Amino acid sequence: MFYTIFCFNLLWEKSNKLMIDIDNILVPFVDSPSAIGALKTAVKLCKIHQAKLHVIHVVTDKSNENVLDRIKDICTKENVLFTFIERSGNIQKEISKAEKEIGANLIVMGAYGKTGWQQFWVGSNAFKVISSSHCPVLTLQNDVGTFDGFSKIMLPLDDSDETRQKVNWVAKLAKGFDAEVLIFNTTKVRGDDTRLKLAQYATQIEALLLKDGINSTFDESYGNNIAEDCIKFAQIHQCDLITIMTETENTNGLFMGTYAQQLVSTSPIPVLTIHARSVAKLQSLN
Repeated sequence: MFYTIFCFNLLWEKSNKLMIDIDNILVPFVDSPSAIGALKTAVKLCKIHQAKLHVIHVVTDKSNENVLDRIKDICTKENVLFTFIERSGNIQKEISKAEKEIGANLIVMGAYGKTGWQQFWVGSNAFKVISSSHCPVLTLQNDVGTFDGFSKIMLPLDDSDETRQKVNWVAKLAKGFDAEVLIFNTTKVRGDDTRLKLAQYATQIEALLLKDGINSTFDESYGNNIAEDCIKFAQIHQCDLITIMTETENTNGLFMGTYAQQLVSTSPIPVLTIHARSVAKLQSLN
C-alpha cells in the first residue's frame, strides 16, 4: 500500500509541473437557456484566466437569425471581446474542426436546449462533442442567471486508474474562483481494502490542495450508482460543479461510459468532463 501511495505522490509532483492552460475557450451556441448559461460561464472564465473567447454557431435551416445579437448582448455587458465563428454542415464535426483550429483547451456548452430541434441540437451533440474532443468539456443544463463563479467543486474519486487525473484541473479552477473542493470517495462495490485505499488518496489530495491554498472537505459513499451519488452528495454539500472522467469505452472515442453519460444528461449541476489518458502515458511522466 505504501508503494502505491508513494507512486501517486511522484505522479502528482511530476504532473503538477505540467501547466493547465485556460487561454482559448470555445462555446458552441444556439439561442437556448443552457447555451446562454454556457456563454455566461465562459465569459466569467475568460475574465479570470485572461482567455480568448471563441463562439461558434453552426447554421441549420432553423437557426435563429438573432444569434449574433444575443451573443453580443451577453459579452458586451461583461466587457469581454469574442471571435464569432459561423459554419454550416455537421454540427459535431464543425465544432471539432474549430477546436483544433483555435487550439481550444476548454469547451463550454449547454447540455440541453428548450424543446424540439434545439433540444436535439444541444442534447445529442453534447455527447458527441465530449466524446470526440481533445480538451475538457464543461456542460450546463440551464441558464445560470447572473454567474458569479464556482464556490465549491466536487472531486469524485473511484477505484479506476484514471480517477486522479482530474486533480490538477480541479486545483486550477478552485484557485481561479477561490473555491472549496469536496473530495468524494465512491465506488460501485463495497470493500474495506478499496475504502482504505481511497481514504489514503483523499488524505494526500487534501494535503496537496492545502499546500496550494485550497480548502477541502470530505465525504464518501460506496456500493450505489456512482452518478446518482455524485449528484446527491453534490447537492447535500451545495457544490456548483462536478468533475468527472470520460470513461471512454472504446478505442475510437465515439462513446462515453454510462457513468459519464448519466451525469451529463441528468445533473442539474454543471459537469466538467475530462478525458482519461492511458496509464502508459501517465507512467511516462515518472
